[in-house]
Amino acid sequence: MGVSIIIPAFNRYELTAACVESIQFHSPEHEIIVIDNGSTDETRFAQVAIRNETNLGFAVSCNQGARAASNEHLVFLNNDTLVHQNWLAFTRHLHRPDVGCVGPKLIYPNGRIQSAGVGIDFDKTPGHEAWNMQSDWTTEPAEVPAVTGACLGIRKELFDSFGGFDVTYWNGYEDIDLCLQASHAGYSNIYDPLAKVTHLESQSGPERWTAVEANVHRLRTKWSPK
Repeated sequence: MGVSIIIPAFNRYELTAACVESIQFHSPEHEIIVIDNGSTDETRFAQVAIRNETNLGFAVSCNQGARAASNEHLVFLNNDTLVHQNWLAFTRHLHRPDVGCVGPKLIYPNGRIQSAGVGIDFDKTPGHEAWNMQSDWTTEPAEVPAVTGACLGIRKELFDSFGGFDVTYWNGYEDIDLCLQASHAGYSNIYDPLAKVTHLESQSGPERWTAVEANVHRLRTKWSPK
């Protein structure tokens, strides 16, 4: 079954080009949808599926990509990633009707684990309620509170039923919100350590950090039990 791989991009053309090249090498049979969020570098001359005049942010551009997708399964992928052989193995869990969001093991270029699923605890200090688990705590696929949007899979039908990513977030916590929506609706979120993606992390520039407090407030207001 085909997968639509959705990659939002804002400048840093060299990262996007390397990401797409790695996908084409390891999984050329799948659809790639690149959304240019108003880039001013070489990205604006590249062949992209959707081009925005301004930077509309992660949530909006991913939702645009999802609407354009032709496959049943969606994978949202940051442009500062490099995929490995059999990296899409984690999407096999999407065939289970009880599964919501899925994600692979994310590693840094030096091989250290960047994310082995995401933990969530609203009793922690605001801004620390969600964190990447960074150890080989499981060797088999396992249920987790959330997976990171750096590489996140979901069925298109389910994503659409949630209304896509919540666009009131700006480049932060959209992924956690989506996973919480899935959990709240009775679905399990799955981390699969058997699939691997290298993530350079936070290479998109200062725009990534312009709404941290607002994102935290939105997430806690919407989901914290207190």
